[in-house]
Amino acid sequence: SPCLGESLWAAAVNIGRAPTFGDTAETTVEAHLAGFAGDVYGQPLALQLLGRLRSEERFADAAALAAQIRQDVAEARRLAEPG
Repeated sequence: SPCLGESLWAAAVNIGRAPTFGDTAETTVEAHLAGFAGDVYGQPLALQLLGRLRSEERFADAAALAAQIRQDVAEARRLAEPG
């Protein structure tokens, strides 16, 4: 769950090299915050990793990747629920 200011958000986080887009040379960290609207690029963000959802994989196209990210975010919300 990332902490942005004083707010907590469930998120699906990718740590990898973007294989769907041709593998970048460097490893990046990208967090998809569930229900958050806005731009937080360049702002500090604390992440608490609660579990691993799946391995990084190459998708046929950006639409297939976006559909998987929606599923990952839903699963991240479930994992972040109290109890």
